[in-house]
Amino acid sequence: MGEEEHLEDMTVEELQDIDKLEVNFTLRIPEVTKGQLERLPPGMKKKLNNRILLTMARTLHEADFDPRKYLKSA
Repeated sequence: MGEEEHLEDMTVEELQDIDKLEVNFTLRIPEVTKGQLERLPPGMKKKLNNRILLTMARTLHEADFDPRKYLKSA
């Protein structure tokens, strides 16, 4: 398993010292998708939640990307 694949399947528990998950975030999705998500077994719901959290973190990381950090000395 490559590093990228491992990160996608990483669980929140493996991240260890993240902040407590106490804020709800609303996402607009089609009704048909909502129905399908509600029918997922608990293990798949947890996997989906983990992937959403990691995708959010990756997106925030990419948004903060500044190539000068790596291409220009202090």
